[in-house]
Amino acid sequence: MPKSKIKYIVISDIHLGAYNSLLTYIEEFPDPVKDSDRFKVNPQKTSPALAELLNCLKHIVHSVNGSSKPPQFILLGDVLELALGDINEASMTFERFLEIAYKETKHHFSESILYIPGNHDHHLWETAREKQYMEYIANLKPNQYINQTWHTTKMVNPDFIQSDLLTGILRRNKKLKKAEAVIAYPNLEIPSKDGKRSVFLTHGHFLENIYSLMSTVQRVLLPEIDEDKDKPKSAQSVWAKMGNYIPFRKQKEVPNPTSIYVLERENFAWIDFFWSTLGRSGKVGTGIGLIYDMLQDEKAVSRLAKNVADYAVRNLKVALFLKTIFAWVLKSILTKVVVKVGQAERGMSDSVLSDEVVHNMDSYLGETLPAQWKAETQKTKREFPNDYTFIFGHTHKPFAVETQDLGLKIPGKEVFNTGGWVVDTIQPMSSHGGAVLFIDEDANVASFKVYTEGEIKPNFLVPDGKTNPMYETLVENIDLQNKKFGALSKSLDEEIRLRRRLLKVRIKE
Repeated sequence: MPKSKIKYIVISDIHLGAYNSLLTYIEEFPDPVKDSDRFKVNPQKTSPALAELLNCLKHIVHSVNGSSKPPQFILLGDVLELALGDINEASMTFERFLEIAYKETKHHFSESILYIPGNHDHHLWETAREKQYMEYIANLKPNQYINQTWHTTKMVNPDFIQSDLLTGILRRNKKLKKAEAVIAYPNLEIPSKDGKRSVFLTHGHFLENIYSLMSTVQRVLLPEIDEDKDKPKSAQSVWAKMGNYIPFRKQKEVPNPTSIYVLERENFAWIDFFWSTLGRSGKVGTGIGLIYDMLQDEKAVSRLAKNVADYAVRNLKVALFLKTIFAWVLKSILTKVVVKVGQAERGMSDSVLSDEVVHNMDSYLGETLPAQWKAETQKTKREFPNDYTFIFGHTHKPFAVETQDLGLKIPGKEVFNTGGWVVDTIQPMSSHGGAVLFIDEDANVASFKVYTEGEIKPNFLVPDGKTNPMYETLVENIDLQNKKFGALSKSLDEEIRLRRRLLKVRIKE
């Protein structure tokens, strides 16, 4: 099998600037006046785990590529933490990433970085697309018609948009004066050299229903907006009309749009507000961060629910003992609902994917990607590939499997997850962990699974029973017993322990 060269390095969900990110530096103060001052993010220092990870990536690139063209980073979303952290701390921690990555005079990595935002850094997409729209208007002739804004880049032959913020951070480094960061969103296709195989990349937030909530709300509250007024209504029989009045009858499922253009257009403001700006809103943002941490602990959730319940019943004109009963019932219901919903959103289970995500992935692979492909290839008539790999992040659970192993209807496609680099829970979650993916010029993909909370042991990974030149090149050329990988595992173990101590303090607040 021919030897591969690494063309792209894919990493996601590193949440730079977040207190729970393993790749953000956390300073611990042994004797603080208050417990809440024991741990602080210090974005001007480099996380030991970040330094060791990048040293290992340099070692891999040098061993595989030698003096060949350096590979390009694809940052697959939730890289800068803009939901639960401040933009200045996220930016400075990104600078620490760049300092280590581009430390040497001869760079191991391309100076052009490709960024595909997720939900926690969605605001980077918003600022980039608005800049592009302003430039579009500026280039129009006077009185020329102004088209509506667009909400995605092209997936096929993408029209990348330069990010002023990220490029500005890059060029603050004297070794990166000509560097740039460009954005694609939300989907990207990487074709093989011969065009017969493809890799599709997306962050993955649209695989969860919560990120298309506005579409659902509209279709529940105002379904008539979707109705075709010119379409003749079918006549209902007497029995069908009577059936409309049967109580507790099974209702039709409310379908969400499968078009990526519609999904993003209807939900961009919701995603941007709740997951990319609200957490930076002063004391409100601080509170959101604390609530986010408290979701894992039922006692902490119960405290929150009691506060809400007491506030809700405070003005009821009833006897005190009835008010107490109402508050207790409301608190109990809220606790159960919030624990269930909140822990589901955080992926707090050891199953690789929820039934919801599997169902939505079937739709994404079977409808959303082909529809976007068709819309963008009308001139070239290029056929949607039969042979492709799907890469996403978001869930913080790294894996490499085939679609049928996940229970998907579409068989024979490889699916890789990039995992994540945060500690969300005090108790270890064995399926949570981080991976870095390598892609060669023939669109072969292999995973460098760095750790899970169940086992900190780096290894290379492809779906069971499969192989490809990228994977075999890595296995043949990289000795994972090298002390560099031992140092990486040790630093991750120490950083995970530190984050758990931090979480215990935050939850007690």
